Order: sequence, then C-alpha cells, then structure tokens
Amino acid sequence: QRVRAVMFDPRLDPQWMAAVTAVQPLGEPSAVGAQARRTGRFLGRTLRWTTEVTAVSANRLDLTIVDGPMRGTVAYQIDADGDGSRVTIRNVGHAPGFAPRWLLRLAMRRALAADLRRLKQIVEHRL
Repeated sequence: QRVRAVMFDPRLDPQWMAAVTAVQPLGEPSAVGAQARRTGRFLGRTLRWTTEVTAVSANRLDLTIVDGPMRGTVAYQIDADGDGSRVTIRNVGHAPGFAPRWLLRLAMRRALAADLRRLKQIVEHRL
C-alpha cells in the first residue's frame, strides 16, 4: 500500500525520480485516461513529455508516453516479497535522434536503479 501510494501518484515523481523536476496532473492522477505533463533532465537535456494511464490495478500501473522527445510505454509492477515488496519498472520505447541506443539503455538502467533506491528510502521513512 505504501509503495503504491508513492509510485502511482505522479505528483510525487520528483521526490523519487531524479530525472523528473515537475509534474502537472491533468485529471485524477491514477485513473485510466488521466494524463500528466512532466518536465525533467536526462543526459544533460531539459525534457517535457506527457504520459497517459492506460491500465491500473492494485499492483500495476501502465502508462503510454503520448508526446515529447520519446515514445513508448512504462509499466510499474509491485509484488509481495516476504515482508516487503518487489518493484519492477519497465520502459519500452524509442527516442529518435536523442542519443545512441546503447547510451540510452545504459543511462536508463543506472537512473532506474538509483530511483528505486530513493523510492525504497521514501517508503521506509513514511512508516
């Protein structure tokens, strides 16, 4: 529940996602069809993009990136793991002309690992 409360609320993205500096929800944050405009920095560039919720359940949130320099999908999955949770974030897409694919893949892996560490700290301190 605590993990979901942070991960599925786009207004909290800047707290745990280093690349996200601002979020403007456009509708109910976690409802199917809801959109959120995000601003951030990645690989030294300022980016603006919009996501749309395509599916939501108790343990999963699916987003589609509908505008900005990249296109694709993002899936957040939360599964019970002993006394805690196992979180998976899957980004699938492309960013034509942004950077070489190998560089994007490496940078995304590093960024996601750091984001998940921040998420863990935030959730553990919300007890």
